[in-house]
Amino acid sequence: MSDGDDRDGRWLRLLLQDASAEELTAHGASLPGDGERQVLRALRLKTMLAQRAQRARELATLNDIAARLLTLRSPADLLPEIVDQARRLLRVDLAYLGLVREDPGLGRVLRLEVTSGALTPELVGVEVPMDSGLAGAILTQAKPLWSTDYLQDPTFRHSATADSAASAEHMHGLLGAPLTVRGEVVGALFASEREPREFAEEEVTLLCALAAHAGIALDNAATLERLEAAKDELARRSSELEQIVTWDRRLTEVVLRGGGVDDLLAEVTSAVGTAVRFEATGTDPGGRPDSVRGPDHRDGDDGATSTGFARVVAAGSRDLGTLTMPGVAEPPAAARLVLDRAAPVLALAMLAQEAAAEASGQARHVGLLELLTTVPDDPLGRSRQARLAGLDPAASYAVAVVQVPDEDQPTARKRIATLSLPAAASVVSHQGRVVVLAPGLSPEALGELLRADGHLTAGLAGPVEATGDLAAAHREAVETLAVVGALEGPGGVATAGQLGLYRVLLSHTGRAELQETFRRRLGPVEDEETRRGVPLLHTMRVFLDQGRRPGPSASLLRVHVNTLYQRLTTVDRLLGDGWREPARSLELHLLLRLQDGLTALREPS
Repeated sequence: MSDGDDRDGRWLRLLLQDASAEELTAHGASLPGDGERQVLRALRLKTMLAQRAQRARELATLNDIAARLLTLRSPADLLPEIVDQARRLLRVDLAYLGLVREDPGLGRVLRLEVTSGALTPELVGVEVPMDSGLAGAILTQAKPLWSTDYLQDPTFRHSATADSAASAEHMHGLLGAPLTVRGEVVGALFASEREPREFAEEEVTLLCALAAHAGIALDNAATLERLEAAKDELARRSSELEQIVTWDRRLTEVVLRGGGVDDLLAEVTSAVGTAVRFEATGTDPGGRPDSVRGPDHRDGDDGATSTGFARVVAAGSRDLGTLTMPGVAEPPAAARLVLDRAAPVLALAMLAQEAAAEASGQARHVGLLELLTTVPDDPLGRSRQARLAGLDPAASYAVAVVQVPDEDQPTARKRIATLSLPAAASVVSHQGRVVVLAPGLSPEALGELLRADGHLTAGLAGPVEATGDLAAAHREAVETLAVVGALEGPGGVATAGQLGLYRVLLSHTGRAELQETFRRRLGPVEDEETRRGVPLLHTMRVFLDQGRRPGPSASLLRVHVNTLYQRLTTVDRLLGDGWREPARSLELHLLLRLQDGLTALREPS
């Protein structure tokens, strides 16, 4: 081995042993010739090796930091770790981090969130506008920037708030790097010295690398946080869905067992552990009361929905009522869920009850009409039919056929139902009239109840047993109504017996003979009336109704007395003067009254 190779090997061993500058200088001095030049070369190599070792240590530290950052899942834990590592890695006095936020008054700002090495708490919460400060320049330009002495630097617009905080921290040298997530600048990371300082390119690169890792970690943490929140929400929704299915099944089982509103309320009350009530809206056709309360209701309890939690029970746009928990303003989530699920099931149960009541009412209606229109031929079948129609087979009924002018049938039924009828009375519409069957009353007693209204016109028949010939009693009441309406007008109420001779004369057998007699006796007057258009027959009836007194007759006819005399003169000419005599005038008066009822009696019953 030559002397040159031995000298080179000695230098290499000293460098690998990380010999000090003094050791390198001493070795160079022992060499003959160009030892000084070799010392300079060795010192340069030592510096390069030290720098590379430092870079290697920094990169290793940066990798360790990146790995640690990725293990932190919460931004609240991640942000302090980032600034701590930045301060340690760059060996600075202070490090801090800010995130971009929306401020209602300033718009987009950088809000400083965390610090490491701060002397005061003033930095945290400082908001720097995007158009001012070194931070604003970093965010708008999306690149790292540094200042040797921040407070004295005139190259950017200063923020009074930021400068005040920087002054409190004695900040001078300042380096900042943008935090970028998916190509968008979301914040900035800063390293600061409390003395003026210039930052080397390697330090800028190091902070940018840490900021890049921090951005990725922040994005991952935010994503994980959203995923955790979504997982928690999914778990909550799954649990809620399971509870919903459970409650739907329990409430459905109550309905399938034939339970109604009270049974559902009992089930809900048992589940929530406190009183649950239902306040219905109005009264339905089935007669449900305005307020239906739970099974624990006591007289005097306050069912007011204004003092407790409530859920509306509705079917489409129809408001059926309110499900309430009196005295409980904010029930637990589980109780809310029970009420939420109970409301639609309760609505369905109420609609089913209404449908059943309506169907039952229609069945009774049809059965009753069949009893009123058919002749009994099977006593046993008639008894069963009476029960289906809501009648007592052992009871006798007074029958009334009522004509209510200027009212529809539902209004007429409600009006008649307000009278003091027996509780078991039936009221039904048939052929434009209202039929009333009242058990335990005589037709005369039923007539008194109807007459008390003052506006009802009615024909009465009976009493007849529910298994008897109700159809015959109905026909008799219809015919009686026609005669009463013709003879007495609106407000007349009578039985066939109370009509006396008029009922007999207007019977089916007497109508043809009555019409023939009328034509024979009063045909000339009827023909003249038709020819001239003057109400001669009506004038005759009014004149005879008033006892042949001209004054009252003219007043009722609303004509001058001279006009009345002219009409009577025409009648004298047609019938002769003798028509005014008592015997003949009585016959004509009776014919006129009976004729007024013939038109009504000709109509089908």
